[in-house]
Amino acid sequence: MKRNLIPPWLLPLATAGSLGLTGIWMLLQGPQSAPRPFRDLLVSAGGLAEEPAAKAIVAVLFSFALLALLVRGRLTALLGGALLAFGALASISRAFKEGDISGAMTFAFALGVACIALTLLAEPKVPQSNARRGLSGSWSVLAAMLALAGGAMIAARVEFQRHDHTVPPMQVVELPLETFVGQHIETTLLAQYLPTLPAMIAAGGNTGWIVLFNSHCSSCHAFFDEHFQGPQLEPIIAVEIPLADGETAAAGDDLGSVQCASCEFIELPRGPLWLVAPPAALRIENGVVTCFSDKISGDCFGAK
Repeated sequence: MKRNLIPPWLLPLATAGSLGLTGIWMLLQGPQSAPRPFRDLLVSAGGLAEEPAAKAIVAVLFSFALLALLVRGRLTALLGGALLAFGALASISRAFKEGDISGAMTFAFALGVACIALTLLAEPKVPQSNARRGLSGSWSVLAAMLALAGGAMIAARVEFQRHDHTVPPMQVVELPLETFVGQHIETTLLAQYLPTLPAMIAAGGNTGWIVLFNSHCSSCHAFFDEHFQGPQLEPIIAVEIPLADGETAAAGDDLGSVQCASCEFIELPRGPLWLVAPPAALRIENGVVTCFSDKISGDCFGAK
């Protein structure tokens, strides 16, 4: 029974493709994806920095890929597969100890094993007395030198993909409410973040209250219970201060919604860390901020 053998022309293509794809994957994943044992060896013995050491490994892969195309044969394909498989296996073994297995090395190991399997299944060339048996020794040496130079040139011209994305610092916005006294509400920093606020004030007769609160704040609930329960003669705009991105409320701080039947609720934009201590109230008269009051200072409710 005749075995289904792999045609010999497929070997150089498969070997070169496997080596080239592994090098490209390393470039996409970054210097840390290069085989750690070889990278450390180049750093310690060769005196290279980590990235140049990783680039040297990529250069070897590209050089061997070119060599597989120039010096076509079962031995070159077998060596290429062994380079991938055993190099990746050494890296994976090291990574098991450190708990960080590179996806590029797992990919390289699979490709290396596939290259070795293809080599073993490849159809051997039938010897012929007048057939060329490949490149002569001199030409093979020249091809190896060209492949080495080509691989090094390619690796030198390409760069690793950068994955050192830094988390942007949290935006912090300070609202100095006490400095708003004497300003028209349209000119305050609060109106810049809440563009609909002046129109809401105007709709209520340009006189009323703006109260900033946090629903997780117990003193805010008490503040509304004390000053804004029951029907109100003047409009009250309750501005909720949301939690910053990544911030979570402490356990037990879920106090429910603030109770204020006469309030019109809006919210500051989500994302920033708002530097304002709730509860805080602004008294608006004829569109102008006339008083500021919070739980520490100010008394805008004496004449209420």
